[in-house]
Amino acid sequence: MTSSCDRMVVAVALAAAAHLGGGCAAQQPAAPAPPPAPTQLTIFPERGQSQAQQSRDRAECESWATQQATSSAAWAGAFTDCMSGRGYAVR
Repeated sequence: MTSSCDRMVVAVALAAAAHLGGGCAAQQPAAPAPPPAPTQLTIFPERGQSQAQQSRDRAECESWATQQATSSAAWAGAFTDCMSGRGYAVR
């Protein structure tokens, strides 16, 4: 016969195993933190984009680059490609 103490130990062990990845469901590794936006990039509109359009384009390209890249160098490349495609020179 099992006591209530035995049942509690089993329940705690099962909860700990599930929390530590010992459960049946496959555990996905945590996504890396997005790289910081480099501050040294300078953006020049080449098609007369308004300030409001520049702000929208920059925000959208920053978001897209963050989703695509896992390092600062890769982020800068993705951001530059995005902005170049929208008619900006990036240096």
